[in-house]
Amino acid sequence: MRGYSDGVDDLGQPVRRRWQEALILLAVAADSAFLGLIADGDPWVIAQTVATALLGAALLARHRHWRWLLPLLLVLGALTGSIVVPIVSLYCFATRSTHRLVTVLVGLLGVVALALPSLDSLLPERITQAILLIFFVVAATVAVGMYTQARRQLLAQFQRRAMDAEQGQTEAEDRARRAERTRIAREMHDIVAHKISLVALQAGALEVNPNLDRAQVVESVGLIRQTATTALSELREVLGVLRSEDEGAPLAPQPTWGDVRDLVITSQSAGIAVELFDFIDDPVPDTMARTAYRVVQEGLTNIHKHARHTKARVALIGEPGTDLVIEVSNVLPVGFTTDLPGARMGLSGIETRVLHAGGSITSGPTDDGRFEVKAVIPWPTTA
Repeated sequence: MRGYSDGVDDLGQPVRRRWQEALILLAVAADSAFLGLIADGDPWVIAQTVATALLGAALLARHRHWRWLLPLLLVLGALTGSIVVPIVSLYCFATRSTHRLVTVLVGLLGVVALALPSLDSLLPERITQAILLIFFVVAATVAVGMYTQARRQLLAQFQRRAMDAEQGQTEAEDRARRAERTRIAREMHDIVAHKISLVALQAGALEVNPNLDRAQVVESVGLIRQTATTALSELREVLGVLRSEDEGAPLAPQPTWGDVRDLVITSQSAGIAVELFDFIDDPVPDTMARTAYRVVQEGLTNIHKHARHTKARVALIGEPGTDLVIEVSNVLPVGFTTDLPGARMGLSGIETRVLHAGGSITSGPTDDGRFEVKAVIPWPTTA
C-alpha cells in the first residue's frame, strides 16, 4: 500500500523488540490496575478494566495489521477510559505511516476519541482546558512518532549506503586483483613465450644437424643454457610480485631501448634471418621503450614459432614530436607448421599496451606477401 512503511518498527533487532513488547504490557498492566483500584465494585469500571487489558494484549499484533488495528485500538482504548492504549496506538501508527496527511487525520481522531468521554464528566469551564491538554498530548505523541520514523529511515539509509560502499569497495578490489593478474599473466607470457621459443629453436638446430663438431655443440648448448637461465630468472622475479605485499610493485624485467635492439641480435643468434632497420637517433623514453620492446618481442616470438625459415625485418622509425613507428614483418611461409603451442594472448596483450600508450596497432597479411605487425605510438616532445 503506497504511503506506508513496511510495518517493521525496528532495524532488525529482535532483542530490542522484545523489550518494547514487555514495556507496553507493563504500562497496560499498570493502567488496568489503576482502573481496578478506582472501580470500587462498579461492574462497568470492572468491564473497562478487563477491556483495557484485552486491548493491551491486542497491541502485540500491531506489526502485521497496524493500518486498521491501531486506529481501532485508539478509539476503543479511549472509550474504555485507558490512557496507555490510545497513546501507544497513536505513537506506533505515527512511526509506521509515511503519509503525513493520514497521520494528522489519525491524530485528530485521537483528539476526538479522548475528548468525548470527558465531556459529560467535566464542568463546562474545564472542557476547553481538557481539550487543549488532550490536543497537546496527542500532538506531542504524533511528533515523537514521526521523529522516530524519520530517524529510523535515516539510519536505514545510512546502513544501505554503508553496505553499498562496502560492496563497491569489494568490487573495486576484485577488479584491481583481476587487472593485476592479467598484467602478471601478460608479463609471464612475454617472458616465457619469447625465451622458450628461442630454446626450442636452438635445440631444434642441434636435432637437425647431428654432424656438428664439438665446439659448435658446446656453443649451442651454452646458448640454450644462458637463454633458459635468463628466462627462469625473469620468471622468478615476476612470480615474486605474487608474494609481495606491494601490489603496485613493478614487474621485471623493465627493458630499455637498448634491449629492443638486443632482441634482434638474439633472434639472429638463434638462426632467424631477421634484419634491423633502426632509424632512431633520439633518446627514447623508458615507458615508450618498454612498449616498443614488447611489440618487437611478440612479433619475433610469432616468427620463431610460425615462420622461422622465412626472412624477417624489424623497422624502427620516428622522432620526438611525431610518432614512433614499429614494424615487425616476415615473408608468409608456405605449408609450415609448428609444434610450439600458442597462448592466444600475445597480440591482444601488446594491443592493450599500445592503446594504453595512446597509439594504435594493426596486424595481418600485406599486399606484398608478408605478415606485418605495425604499431604507431605518439612520441611527445620533451620539455
